[in-house]
Amino acid sequence: MDYKRVDLLVSVARLYYEHNYSQSMIADKLNLSRPYISKLIAQAREEGIVTIQINDPAHTETPLEREIRQRFALRKVIVVPMSMDVTPLAKIGAVCARFLDTIVSSGDIIGVSWGGTMFSCAQNAISRQDLNNIIVVQLCGGTSNIERSIYASEIPKLFADAYSGVPYILPLPAIVDNIHVKQSMLTDRGVNQVMEYGIKSNIALFTLGQFGEDNALIHAGYLSGYPLKKLNKSEAVGDICSHFIDENGQLCDEELDSRTIGISLEELKKKDYRIAVAEGQKKVRSICGALNGGHINVLITDEDTAQSVLKRLDENSAEKS
Repeated sequence: MDYKRVDLLVSVARLYYEHNYSQSMIADKLNLSRPYISKLIAQAREEGIVTIQINDPAHTETPLEREIRQRFALRKVIVVPMSMDVTPLAKIGAVCARFLDTIVSSGDIIGVSWGGTMFSCAQNAISRQDLNNIIVVQLCGGTSNIERSIYASEIPKLFADAYSGVPYILPLPAIVDNIHVKQSMLTDRGVNQVMEYGIKSNIALFTLGQFGEDNALIHAGYLSGYPLKKLNKSEAVGDICSHFIDENGQLCDEELDSRTIGISLEELKKKDYRIAVAEGQKKVRSICGALNGGHINVLITDEDTAQSVLKRLDENSAEKS
C-alpha cells in the first residue's frame, strides 16, 4: 500500500467533507492545483475512503418506482440508476444487500434461490454482528451440470457468514423424473428439515429465470422433448424457483411442477418479504409474469428493465381492452 498517497487522500477528504473547505481552499492549503484536488476527491470515493450514506426518513421514491409499486400493491420497488462504470448486476447486488440490511433481524429464516444474480447479492451481503439465530436456506433444488456454475451452496453460506447464521443447502436436482422419485427423496430426514426451513422462512430472496436456451434448467438438460414443447405451447416466460409460469403468472405445466423440488408458489406467497431481483431485457416478460401473478412484493431491478416492464404491461393491457 502507498501510505503517503492514502494519507493525502484522507487529508483532502477530511478537509472537503468534514471541514467544508472548498477545492480552491484545499489547493491553496496543500500547495496543489485545484484540478488535482478534484481528482483526489473523486479517487477517495472510488477507493472507499469516503462513503456517502443518504438518510431518507420520508422513504422518497422515484415516479418509476412509485408507478410499479402502486400498480401491484407492492411493499417496495427499487430501481437502480444506470451507470457507465459499474455493471447492472454488480450494482443491483450491492443495492439488494443494503435493502436486506434494513429488514433482517434476529430469528429470521431467509430463503434464497441460486444463480449469478443471487451470487452477486450474497457477495455484497453486509456483515452484521448484532444478529442471532439466523438461518439461511436454499429454496429449490439445483443442477448437476457444472459447465455453468449456479452457486447453489455458496450463496447460503455467504449470507450466513455475513449474518452469523447457519446455512442449509438442498443437495437435490431441481426436477426429477417422476413424482415417486420426488416423494422418496423428501422422506429423508435431512432433506425434510431443509424443506421445512424453506416453508418456515419469512424472507424469500430469489431471481427470475427467463425462458429459452439461456435458462439454467434448460441449458443443463433438465427439460427436453415433450415437456419443453408443452412449455412452449403454454407460452412460458420464465421460472420462479424452478416453477415455470406464463405472463399472467400462472403455472404452465402441473405435471412438471409435481416433479419440481423446492418451495411451492403457494408457500412463497405466504412470506412477509418476497424479494425478486432481476435485470436485463431477457427478464422483462418473467418479471411481468411474477408481478401479474402476485408472486412478489418487493422488486429490485435496473432503470432500463423497469421502463421496459411498464411498456410491456401497458401493451398487454391495450391488447386486452
